[in-house]
Amino acid sequence: MKNIWKPENFQGRYKGKEYFEGWYFKIVDKNGENSLALIPGISIESKDKRHSFIQINDGNSNKAYYIKYSYDDFIYEEDKFYVKIGNNVFSKEKIILDIDHKGLKLKGTLEFNNLFEWPVNFFSPGAMGWYRFLPFMECYHGVVSMNHDIIGNLTIDSRNIDFYKGKGYIEKDWGTSFPKSWIWAQSNHFSQENNSIFISVANIPFLSREFNGFLIGLLYDKKLYRFTTYTGAKIDKLKYYDRNIEISVSESEYILNVNIIKNNTTRLISPKNGNMNGTVEESLTSYIDVELKDKNNNVIFKDTGKNSGFEVKGRLI
Repeated sequence: MKNIWKPENFQGRYKGKEYFEGWYFKIVDKNGENSLALIPGISIESKDKRHSFIQINDGNSNKAYYIKYSYDDFIYEEDKFYVKIGNNVFSKEKIILDIDHKGLKLKGTLEFNNLFEWPVNFFSPGAMGWYRFLPFMECYHGVVSMNHDIIGNLTIDSRNIDFYKGKGYIEKDWGTSFPKSWIWAQSNHFSQENNSIFISVANIPFLSREFNGFLIGLLYDKKLYRFTTYTGAKIDKLKYYDRNIEISVSESEYILNVNIIKNNTTRLISPKNGNMNGTVEESLTSYIDVELKDKNNNVIFKDTGKNSGFEVKGRLI
């Protein structure tokens, strides 16, 4: 029960079937020349069909890797976010990588500092707000860190990458399945350092109906502007084009306009009923045009985020 207010911790201790849980680490070096998404997690179809994994998206080469481990290789701590899979360690303070798998060698240690964590309080335990208390949601989502600094090096095959003064982002998902359709985007690379945006819009099955639920956070000048379904914000525009998606959302004080521009994508694996047999195309080199205005039409923030993560699956209702 106490882990409700600690969404970053492992949530699946008592799950026996049709369950997945995964953490998502996005790391980009100082110059934006190297980007990686690292996804450790577990997949449980049934008691006899379960495994742990590490999935990797290399934004530099546009290659993806899915590395299976036994379920027994997955080790966690109950009272904090600490996960170990094989020789690899993941937490919100650091990651340690030691992978040698089918042509991929990935080794090194990265430390994370100055994390900006999504606020948690008694009635709103993380990014999902009060929806987190509902026991029947298809998929739960947590934002562990909107923005943090990186120190350390990674060796990827023959490349030695210095991530000193790079930027990172951490989130996670758990439940039975990913939604049937969604839009996700994130960037930490605006013209002014330490600004970030996170966008998630998804089809949410809810009792006997479904709706478009959304979680959007803009971190600007150390303030988090939140636009979410549970706070009464609304989607005013959602338009799909061949290479971009436009979204406008509003709440009582602010209006947020974004234009997400897709760049090169790589195919990743996603969960369905606990089984990792779905797919989604993900980019780590897209762009997000962002404009934040108040209700008097005064522009508070306007900029373009680079090195943006971007996924789109299906079409929202």
